[in-house]
Amino acid sequence: MSRKIYWAGPLHDVKDQKRNEEYVEKLRDAGYQVYLPQEHGVWEEMLGEFNNDEKAVRKHLFTLDLQAMKEADMCIACCGDVKDPRGPSEGMLWEMGWMTAANKNVLLFNENDYWRFNLMPQFGSIVFNNFDKLLEYLEGESFK
Repeated sequence: MSRKIYWAGPLHDVKDQKRNEEYVEKLRDAGYQVYLPQEHGVWEEMLGEFNNDEKAVRKHLFTLDLQAMKEADMCIACCGDVKDPRGPSEGMLWEMGWMTAANKNVLLFNENDYWRFNLMPQFGSIVFNNFDKLLEYLEGESFK
């Protein structure tokens, strides 16, 4: 039984990164393999490794993330945080669309219903406003 999850969410702010790490740690403690894009680099911090070639580093990260999406069974998309509300990242929305088109479940974690999303995320994903409920769902879900 494969249990691979792709974590999609904002990652260019330290608060976002810490929140992602906390939730991903809980998933890993529950036995899931989770791909967290920020663990493989944030392009702004990697420029030196690519001779300051922004396009090259962004392409590298895109390739890593796309491969991880192909290998994942599902996606958890984290909208953000009620303590620091803002809309979800453009990357997260793109990842949700790609996963949906690949016929993979998208679980939208919208903590305390803070983000009022449009109909595409609402009906193209399974929405949770509480992380414990999301974990309960995963424990009952059979993975392909």
